[in-house]
Amino acid sequence: MYVSRRAALVLLVGLLAAGTLVFALGASGSSRDGGNDGNGEALLRSTLAPSSPTDPSFHAIGPGGVAWSLSDSSVRLKTSGELDIRIEGLVITSLGTAGGVTTVSASLLCGADAQAGPTATTGTVPLSQAGDARIDARLGLPATCLAPIVVIHPNGGTARYIAVSAGSPEQWAACFAPPTHHFLHSPHRSLTNSG
Repeated sequence: MYVSRRAALVLLVGLLAAGTLVFALGASGSSRDGGNDGNGEALLRSTLAPSSPTDPSFHAIGPGGVAWSLSDSSVRLKTSGELDIRIEGLVITSLGTAGGVTTVSASLLCGADAQAGPTATTGTVPLSQAGDARIDARLGLPATCLAPIVVIHPNGGTARYIAVSAGSPEQWAACFAPPTHHFLHSPHRSLTNSG
């Protein structure tokens, strides 16, 4: 069977194009942080930073009384109000465990720091002694949220936080504000803590 060079070239280009298209479609559908899975687009994507007693207060919510360490985390808030937080290894630095903290909750803080208290708070979820927890909740979102911050509270209280959202400038630039919710992000988001 004879195949001309031109036919072979067309076939090769076609196969390469099809392969590229399949790869591109597969990659675009597997975004963990910002894809639209039918529950709204991501308004906020971040990581968490552990608190230290010398950290600042946010909206009259102070840091915990001991230093905390954190292995890994992710925070995602969607336009639907769906909040997904994954926490791994959030432990009291001096103990290497979560100590007496057995549950955590999360609060969304909006607006100027002069506004005391959270805009919305989740229920509590268990925190393992290894410092692992997952918060899946739906929050009622305000129409506007200037400089959003997510804080993690110990044992159901809202007066203290043991971790705070800490995204990079690139992560904050990736967030957007759809017409129904306006989330404006502050440049102070590069908050990091070491232990």
